Amino acid sequence: MYIKIKNNVVTYPYTINNLKQDNPNVSFPSEITESVMAEFNIYEVRKTPKPNDYTKNISEDTPILIDGVYYQNWVQTDASNSEINLRIENKWSEIREIRNELLKDCDWTQLGDIQNVIKNNWQLYRQQLRDVTNQSNPFSIVWPVKP
Repeated sequence: MYIKIKNNVVTYPYTINNLKQDNPNVSFPSEITESVMAEFNIYEVRKTPKPNDYTKNISEDTPILIDGVYYQNWVQTDASNSEINLRIENKWSEIREIRNELLKDCDWTQLGDIQNVIKNNWQLYRQQLRDVTNQSNPFSIVWPVKP
């Protein structure tokens, strides 16, 4: 991930392919060093973790320069109530899908030829899985532990 800054014009994102296309008469080495890129006003952008807050709209903005290094920059704005509600609804759907798969994976524990001790332990776990959707926030689910 790179940024090109020339004559106060910022191009982001920018790639090595962009560099080669923009300079068709230049024969670049197989490995392009930072010093070569700097000659062409190209600088590496270090990735930063994307924030994970369902109450915010998050978008990538122009990288920021800190102590001579460009960093990926995330802008956060408040999400509307309808956006938040949709995200919550979608997350609950995802939680239900995961829960249903976990239940399906342990259906075998309830067959007639399974010992009652084993069956009872798994019944508790399976009930805890069913109760997962009773939790208040789908973004902070506490999953039960398999017996």
